[in-house]
Amino acid sequence: MSELFSIQLQNRQQQGRDGIWLDMPTTTEQVQAALRQIGISSDNPQGLFISGYFAEEEKRFAIPYNMVLASNVDELNFLASRLETLSTGERAELDAALQAPQSELSSIGRITDFPENVDYYVHLPEVHGPAQLGDYYLNRSGMVDMPEEWKGGIDTAQFGRYVAQQEQGVFTEYGYLVKSGDAWQKVHEGQPVPEEYRVLSFPAPEVLRDSANIPPSVQPETEPQKVIPIILNGKDSAERMKEITDRLETGIQQLFDSDRYKAYLTTMAKFHNYSFNNTLLIAMQGGQLVAGFNKWKDTFHRTVKKGEKGIKILAPAPYKVKQKMEKRDEQGKPVLDKDGKPLTEEKTVQIPAFKVVSVFDVSQTEGEPLPSIAVDELSGSVQDYQDFFKALEQTSPVPIGFEDIAGGAHGYFHLLDNRIAVQEGMSQLQTIKTAIHEIAHAKLHAIDPNDPEQTNRPDSRTREVQAESVAYAVCQHYGLDTSEYSFGYVAGWSSGRELAELKASLEIIRSAAHELISALDEHLAELRQQREADLSAAQEAAFALDNGSTLFIQTCDSGYDYTLYGPDNKALDGGQLDAPGLTLKDAGEEALNLLGQTTTVSEVLLGDKLAAFREAAEKTNEIPAPAQEKDVLPDPAAEPTVTILWSESDKLQDGEIMPLSVANRVFEELDTAQRMDREKDGYDGGWYDKTAFRIDFTLNGQPDNYEGRQDFGDGDGSLIQHIQCYHEYYAKDENWKNFVLHNKGTEAWEQDKAERKMVLTEFIPYLKQHCNLSAMEQTATAALREGQDILPEQTAYYNAIVTYVQDCRPLINQGQYDLPEPPKLADFYQTLQNYKAQVQAEIAQEAAAAGMTVEEYAAAGFEAPQQDSFSIYQLRNEDSTRDYRFEPYDRLQAAGRTVDKSNYTEAYTAPLAAGTTLEDIYRTFNVDHPADFKGHSLSVSDVVVLHQNGHDTAHYCDSVGFQQVPEFLQENPLRTAELSTEQNENMIDGVLNNAPSLGELEAKAKAGEQISLADLAAAVKAEEKAPKAKKSRTAKPKKPSIRVQLDAAKKEQSKQTPPREKTKELEV
Repeated sequence: MSELFSIQLQNRQQQGRDGIWLDMPTTTEQVQAALRQIGISSDNPQGLFISGYFAEEEKRFAIPYNMVLASNVDELNFLASRLETLSTGERAELDAALQAPQSELSSIGRITDFPENVDYYVHLPEVHGPAQLGDYYLNRSGMVDMPEEWKGGIDTAQFGRYVAQQEQGVFTEYGYLVKSGDAWQKVHEGQPVPEEYRVLSFPAPEVLRDSANIPPSVQPETEPQKVIPIILNGKDSAERMKEITDRLETGIQQLFDSDRYKAYLTTMAKFHNYSFNNTLLIAMQGGQLVAGFNKWKDTFHRTVKKGEKGIKILAPAPYKVKQKMEKRDEQGKPVLDKDGKPLTEEKTVQIPAFKVVSVFDVSQTEGEPLPSIAVDELSGSVQDYQDFFKALEQTSPVPIGFEDIAGGAHGYFHLLDNRIAVQEGMSQLQTIKTAIHEIAHAKLHAIDPNDPEQTNRPDSRTREVQAESVAYAVCQHYGLDTSEYSFGYVAGWSSGRELAELKASLEIIRSAAHELISALDEHLAELRQQREADLSAAQEAAFALDNGSTLFIQTCDSGYDYTLYGPDNKALDGGQLDAPGLTLKDAGEEALNLLGQTTTVSEVLLGDKLAAFREAAEKTNEIPAPAQEKDVLPDPAAEPTVTILWSESDKLQDGEIMPLSVANRVFEELDTAQRMDREKDGYDGGWYDKTAFRIDFTLNGQPDNYEGRQDFGDGDGSLIQHIQCYHEYYAKDENWKNFVLHNKGTEAWEQDKAERKMVLTEFIPYLKQHCNLSAMEQTATAALREGQDILPEQTAYYNAIVTYVQDCRPLINQGQYDLPEPPKLADFYQTLQNYKAQVQAEIAQEAAAAGMTVEEYAAAGFEAPQQDSFSIYQLRNEDSTRDYRFEPYDRLQAAGRTVDKSNYTEAYTAPLAAGTTLEDIYRTFNVDHPADFKGHSLSVSDVVVLHQNGHDTAHYCDSVGFQQVPEFLQENPLRTAELSTEQNENMIDGVLNNAPSLGELEAKAKAGEQISLADLAAAVKAEEKAPKAKKSRTAKPKKPSIRVQLDAAKKEQSKQTPPREKTKELEV
């Protein structure tokens, strides 16, 4: 058994160390010996990988390099054993089949079957081009029968191309190949490797390490390459020039050792605009970043260390001489004298020459830190990849396309079609490196159509060395991983070649790499400049991060709104950036800092990519209700339902579903709570709790849904208020209008207006009407649930209200908004006067219990005397109160503003201890406020209401002391008018409005009109307050308490808040 080829085995944990070469075919003993040398045992089998492939020239098969690396030891051992059986001619046929552009030998298993299929192809090893193929068929194949004198008139090249096209043959470096027509016999492909060829067996570990006593091995740090300047001994410039030229020739001859060659290419990548001679000289002397003595001093403020010797390179040193030359006229013709002889004249000419100069490497200097003067390395990100590949396409002299290439090759340059094909589905890094390699082929090795014999074209080995060297240098320049590049074959390639040929090839490599790098730099700069221009004009964007997350950011009225999504497109965190002066790019960077994201941006998503991301994010965060819950959850065909898609609030669950009326109330409560919480001392939570929602409803008979996002703490109020304010804002916003017109056109803007008009004029009233019906239903069901002793007439009335609501919802959902009249209490009431007497009796009982007469009890508002107390009121955190905050009282008066209670919320109430003053309260709520106080420290614009001896006084916290503000306790006439309007429109919001008198209610009941229990109780109390003659009342048996019946209404009243202005934002 003799080796056919060798593979290099390596340990992943020893990257950077040399692997061990293993000849194929091999034995189990040889494999185990090799594994021991690289530290692989049964303890760490996962560390083994194949890192190289080598064969001597006369034995080499054209198996794709990466196909070998992707295989395993057993497969390659079996393959080598099978290929040993091939003859020399059959090996050449296999190489031709492997090199065919659309090779069918696409796997190791398929190649293993080749010995059983040598007749599958017809191989002409001496035929390499159309002319040779035409000559073969015409003169040697015996297949063309014609007079010899006729054959001379046939163009063999054209005839050969015709034949190759007809029989679909291909020309390769190893000859002409065409299928014979025999069927391929599949024998070993897809089958396990036979037992006798399985040689991979991991040796037992030699030492079991005690991790507690033996510290882990530490990889030695790679020391920087040491600078070793060339020492010249010449006495003058000419001698030194000859000396360094000789060194260059020696350097070229010694260059083609694998490690030296790779070091040279690495240097060339850094100094691609230097000449070949200087690049080689710098590499020979170990330079990494060089400059002249004065350049270091003047430009970089660094000085050369004492005693350092300079790196020797060549610098132009032209000189001028005077020479006698033929005199020529303007047409370039010689000027003749009278005898017809050329005239001469003396001219000064410049003679090119060079001299030896010294430069110094950065390691030989000290001083200020260097600026970032190296090229920006590619980060491996998607954005870099897209830009870089687009720059490659612009740089390539031929088109680049993707296809599924048979045979395992990563890519190829098609000589006849003048195009590059790259294997689809590879990693971004491998795709880029393959494209660079094939572009080098296209630039250096394209076929000259005017030279059919291609006399000046380098041989195949030289072509591969040149292309691979250019690819390595370009990848090195841009910081791409080059660890898998191996140049062990360059020694064999350079052997026996003349110095001039080697030098010429190296100059070709340097020049091609320089052209590629320069062109790529130019195209990359243009692409990045264009992308930055696109980003600066955008109103929204998404930043894809290296860790897989994505930051979405958009403009809003106060700056920017942002949300961070995880790799699975799930929303993770977000907030608002109050910095409208920042660019979108800078705002994105600031948002990432606020979110603690230290990873880099891999791509900026705009246009179609942004739309695709948003669609994916919306689908991911859309969480339907579990199937088992659907039967018990509200039906969207009745009252609309609200689904929480995702929320940052811990009070809501993703996927939670609730009726619209409940969601409307809950959203308002959470919005208010978040604003109050973040104003507390020591609060360290989020500024907003973002919540994405979906409303499922039936409108005009059609099921539909609405999706949006409300940020609790933004002052939006209820869910319906949020939707209304959002669309009102964008319907009027000129910036939004300009954005839509600029990016989507007039038609899109008209559609946007129509959709917002529909939302504001139909959808919002539709939602409000459903909420009004829910308020009626909740009041009725609460009374039925809690008032077990209510009169039969009342029970019938409340049941009728519930039925009415159930009947009206389908009508609203079908678009019938003119609803029938609701049931009237008078239709069910038979003993109105008896009920009035019941109320009066209850009032008398309550007055007696309080130790008061009925008149005194009525004057006290039907409440028992309470102890003295105080209440603190603070302004609502809304845009509408912005001009009131922290304003002294005199400035409010000067601006024509009043201290209106409707702008405030009660922040705290507590008993008022005897002797406590306003200043005492101010001191307590600034220095040592109670633990249960949830507001901010008592400040200017806050109001303190003192409840003393049954009287209230309001005191405005001024810049100095307090100012009494009786207007704070007065009712707002605008609010009274608003509530009255709501009553007239039959809108039920749970708030008691201007109540009619008892007489009016009695008249309405007698006339068959509807009356309210709340109005009735208020009228009875009002009548008790009015001056009248005292009467004795006969005690009545205990009947249901009106307080129990009104309890639900009072609860609803306490939860209502007036509408507020909205902090605008973009809906997600």
